[in-house]
Amino acid sequence: MTADKPARDVLGWAALVAALAVTMSAEYALARACGFGEFVAAGVPAALDIYAVRALRAHRDVPVVVAAMIAVNALSHLVAAGILGVSWPLVVAVSAIAPLVLWRVHRLADAPAEQANTVETEQVFAPVSDEQSEVFAPEPTAPEAEETEQAPAEPEQARLSQQAAAAVIEQSWTAGLGVRETARLATRAPSTVTAAFARLEKARGPQPLAGQLALVK
Repeated sequence: MTADKPARDVLGWAALVAALAVTMSAEYALARACGFGEFVAAGVPAALDIYAVRALRAHRDVPVVVAAMIAVNALSHLVAAGILGVSWPLVVAVSAIAPLVLWRVHRLADAPAEQANTVETEQVFAPVSDEQSEVFAPEPTAPEAEETEQAPAEPEQARLSQQAAAAVIEQSWTAGLGVRETARLATRAPSTVTAAFARLEKARGPQPLAGQLALVK
């Protein structure tokens, strides 16, 4: 906040108070001329002044309330000077001031809530950024995970030929190695090693335990 900010606020409020004080007398006089009672007539300038303060605080309806105050003051002075007579349209217009002010003051009071709801709605439906799309990206599905699992464990290792891979699988089965370790050595997918182990067990019986000597026929 700058040093002259408070000064501008004080001057703004001083201008508002001065303007309201000047217009109140003319507004009161017009209400009295249109048949309002001595005390009831004071409600007309009070209503317009409250409307003016609310509009300035909400930053809405400011041109409307300024135009209304100018019109009421001009009509009051025209009536006081005898240029304009008090007719039924003038009485109806002055009588409508209080209800219209009541409606607009309550509408201005609801304006901040409406603006807050609009901001929340915009935030809820705001587009997702690239970073957020990465964070909320769906996890791989089961087929994708299985495909990743079946890929060679070490891509940099040279892929063995079919004959060499078959020999490694047979040796690993005889040594009691597991499927994953055999798949790594044979550069084959675990599913391929599992199928080969099943054929060996069918032909030779249960796989020897790790470290156990196998009888080779």
